[in-house]
Amino acid sequence: MIAATITRPASAETRPGLRFGLIDYALAPLERTLGADDPAAFTQLKLDLAVVVSAEAFFSLTDLCHLPAEDAIASVVHTATAVTRAGLGEYAASDAGVTRRRT
Repeated sequence: MIAATITRPASAETRPGLRFGLIDYALAPLERTLGADDPAAFTQLKLDLAVVVSAEAFFSLTDLCHLPAEDAIASVVHTATAVTRAGLGEYAASDAGVTRRRT
C-alpha cells in the first residue's frame, strides 16, 4: 500500500484511512470540550494520533526494532496515550490560565 502510494500518488485517495474513524471514535468524548473550545488543538491531536495509529508505526516497531507483535502494540498504545495526555494537559493548562506552548 505504501509503495503504491509513493509510486502512484493519485492512488493515495483509495487508501481506506481506517485510523481516522478509530481516532474520531476514541476522541468523541472530547468533541464538546476540547473540540468546541479549541478546534485547532483538537485537529492537531487527531493529526498527532494519525502518526501513531498506523501500520507504518507498527511495522517500524516489528521490522526495524524487532519487537514481537504484542510488544509493538503495547508501545503504540503507550505512545498514543502519551500524545493524548500531552494534548489534554495543554488544554487543561490553557483552561487554568497558563500559556500554552504550540508546536
